[in-house]
Amino acid sequence: MPFQAGASGNPKGRPKQTTEQQEQSRKFKELLRLATVPALNGIIEIANDKRSKDRLNACRYIIDKFYGANTDFYSEDDMNPITIRLVTCSPNNPKLTKDADTDDDWID
Repeated sequence: MPFQAGASGNPKGRPKQTTEQQEQSRKFKELLRLATVPALNGIIEIANDKRSKDRLNACRYIIDKFYGANTDFYSEDDMNPITIRLVTCSPNNPKLTKDADTDDDWID
């Protein structure tokens, strides 16, 4: 059946919830609200754990939620994009040093 301009595809709208369904929905939203802060604290703990294999994903999640995905970061001084380079450390060489041929700033 083709679309007709000015006619709703769902003229009756969403079916009304029963009282029981409304109560379940309210309880579900309340449980989510109560779990939000502990969940965020858990994600922050993972982001701060230097040994966690999920650290990058936790950091990405936090940044995406705060700034939005696909956000360009600029420094206030010169408005050049900030480049973040991720380098894995081996157990034999846990401390990285600045490359001699670059002007990159390293954060320990």
